[in-house]
Amino acid sequence: MNFRIIASDFAIDLGTSNILLYKKGEGLICKEPSFLLLDENNTKVLAIGDEAKQMLGKTHENIHIVKPIENGVITDFNLTEAMLNYFFKKINSGFSMLQPKVVICVPSGITDIQARAVEDAALHAGSRDVILVDESLAAAYGMDLNPDEPRGNLILNLGGGVSEASVISLNGVITNKSINKGGDFIDDEIVSYFREKLSLEIGKNTAEEVKNTIVSLKVKDKKLSMRVDGRDLETAMPKTVSVSSENLIDCIMPYSNMVVDMVYEVMEKTPPEISSDIRKNGIYLTGGLANLKGIKEYIAERLGLAVSVSEDPIADAIKGAGIILDDPDRFVKYRK
Repeated sequence: MNFRIIASDFAIDLGTSNILLYKKGEGLICKEPSFLLLDENNTKVLAIGDEAKQMLGKTHENIHIVKPIENGVITDFNLTEAMLNYFFKKINSGFSMLQPKVVICVPSGITDIQARAVEDAALHAGSRDVILVDESLAAAYGMDLNPDEPRGNLILNLGGGVSEASVISLNGVITNKSINKGGDFIDDEIVSYFREKLSLEIGKNTAEEVKNTIVSLKVKDKKLSMRVDGRDLETAMPKTVSVSSENLIDCIMPYSNMVVDMVYEVMEKTPPEISSDIRKNGIYLTGGLANLKGIKEYIAERLGLAVSVSEDPIADAIKGAGIILDDPDRFVKYRK
């Protein structure tokens, strides 16, 4: 068994779809799906992360695949604690005399009760101290926006279960709005399209692949196509169909319009001085769905504002959490 006096401190972005880990002194070291494989009694964890997701749609009735975090919020305390234990051991295997300090990204709209659930789960999993940081604020630091300055930044965070628009200035959230829809919602819309329009049953992993490969809001991409395997709903036999981007536009338009409406609502509550900053600097897009084809251009056209995306938007929040981890005293005020 490994033994150390002091465990390595780390940061964690606890997302609906993925969990990202930042280890002090090493940087981003892990990104895995937020899935658990359970036995028939839902009491024993059989697999976690990548291993569990690979089994999605392929399990028998005696085992189940679950996501203990929905819409950025813990829905099952014990399962979240089990998942955190797994990732904690990835960072610090063996035994430590002094447990790690942990920075955790949480959504802006989280309630005090929900925040307490996240903190308690982390403490039970083995951390000595927990710092909860607003995810949009962490992403702003990860994008090198210097949100401690007296300048308004509009952060649009499009995640797997939650999409959130936050106006940040002077190290705080001025106003924000979130919707409990994101990448998972689009996956569900794609599954429904194949079932209702093509009489083909496909799994969530296949829907995600379709979303990442051909779903686009760009007119020039409308001829993008791919072949998709599934089960024919009429014959129950395996079947392959060809589908193009233009066929799937209705799977993404409702979500895209909800995001635009959400930004409008936030702008209505934004002070005039900060609104002028946003007009000048535009919107900063972050989160996994920031990579969706055409979403940046669609938002920019609808809102009449410039939209910027970092090189790796899914890692913005964890990079910012790492900055906070490296100098925690500077960010004590962000404890929720």
